[in-house]
Amino acid sequence: MSTDVRAGHVVAGFRVVSMIGEGATGTVYLADEPTGDRKVALKLLTPDLARDERFRRRFLRETELAAKLDHPNVVRTLASGNEDGTLYLAMEYVEGRDLRDVLRREGRLEPDRAVGVLTQVAAALDTAHDAGLVHRDVKPANVLISTRRDGDRAYVCDFGLARHISSASSLTTDSGFVGTIDYVPPEQVEGGQIDGRADVYSLGCVLFECLAGTRPFDRDSELAVVFAHLNEPPPRPSEIRPHLPKALDTVFEVALAKSPDDRYSSCAELIEAARAALAGKTVTRPRRRRRRYLAAGAVALLVAAGAATIGVVVTRGGSSSPKATAVQRPPEITQTSIAGARLGRPARYYKKRFGGWRAAELTQTHYPTLAFQQREVAVYFPAKGKPAHILTTWNRTNKTAQGIGPCSTLAQMRKVYGNRVTATWAGSSPNGKVHWSWALGRNLLFMTQDRKTIADVVLYEGVPVEKHGGSPQDYANYVGAVETACK
Repeated sequence: MSTDVRAGHVVAGFRVVSMIGEGATGTVYLADEPTGDRKVALKLLTPDLARDERFRRRFLRETELAAKLDHPNVVRTLASGNEDGTLYLAMEYVEGRDLRDVLRREGRLEPDRAVGVLTQVAAALDTAHDAGLVHRDVKPANVLISTRRDGDRAYVCDFGLARHISSASSLTTDSGFVGTIDYVPPEQVEGGQIDGRADVYSLGCVLFECLAGTRPFDRDSELAVVFAHLNEPPPRPSEIRPHLPKALDTVFEVALAKSPDDRYSSCAELIEAARAALAGKTVTRPRRRRRRYLAAGAVALLVAAGAATIGVVVTRGGSSSPKATAVQRPPEITQTSIAGARLGRPARYYKKRFGGWRAAELTQTHYPTLAFQQREVAVYFPAKGKPAHILTTWNRTNKTAQGIGPCSTLAQMRKVYGNRVTATWAGSSPNGKVHWSWALGRNLLFMTQDRKTIADVVLYEGVPVEKHGGSPQDYANYVGAVETACK
């Protein structure tokens, strides 16, 4: 199927009304839901992306994760899939203009308006980060603005899609760059570890453009832009727009720092610093976070070293010295349980055991789900009222008896288990060269999202093959791939 479709054409049940816009990754159409109750924005990705097997697999997984986001400033993902060889993404339709168009037509924004719009964007991004999702393509074109009587309402779109098209491994194709590189963080160019601070950098670039009227690294060529992101110090907005307070210079020194450790820890922290600077307050650079992370790592090592045995001192009368009794702590991850919970139990069992919960459903597999965010555990059921058949955890304190769990490295996993852990067929690329899941025994999977670190662990029994047309391991891999990653 071509991405060039006409009005009246039906794609995945959505009836196309008209084309809204097009870009490097595909074409967006205004369409009607099958029921006709509301309009949707239907994005059809370019054929080149659909033919990329690795992209197609990850697109389907991560749009599933994006569909879980529930925030008033996020454009909701309604459906996604593969229709006759074309990847599609159906999103909530928002009437308004994108921030790119606003800046093109109106020039730089008044500071209060810029901060007001990007405060909403920051809230949406931080919520996504809390859910384990990094946008990776924060730019004006992905911020929609709906003007209301009470002011601008901002929405962030293209969650779940941006991660791939702007990742370091796919910045270029045979035809050149995919998307824009004007807002890309250095670590993304270098292929480094990506977390929410990448979005902080990109949001800093967007804020700079809103206030100064120009992109922070506006150069004559794309190569020069990339070089500037990697090597040149952030520009000073007060030198471009003398009416802006010099305190903003410090804000952008931090927001656009080359190392993620030197940036603001959240998007909200960046916007609050900018708000303070614009209000005439003195803004100081936050303490370097690298030391804090090193200290946290040292504490984690000490905790891990002492977790296997817990000394219990019992003193009861007499003059003899107290004696320590070693109590062995049972592992949180085994071939039959996670955090002490076993499979095959009804929903009420897990609610009672883990406490506060949130119900959801995977749209591709229609699995009812209970997510226990405080415990960082989720339970999946083959159907409503049926016993659980998949348990997952992204809690880094949950470990096997050998000390392997979420946030452990793959190198640590291989060192401990050797050839006892094997790459799964359902979690590998068609050529068998790329793997994102490993099996230990018959019921345990270690999942990764960056091929370096275990993102989450899956315990599964699976559902009957004849019911869903796939193997138990196949569906366990799918669930693990869309699960929240450890932090």
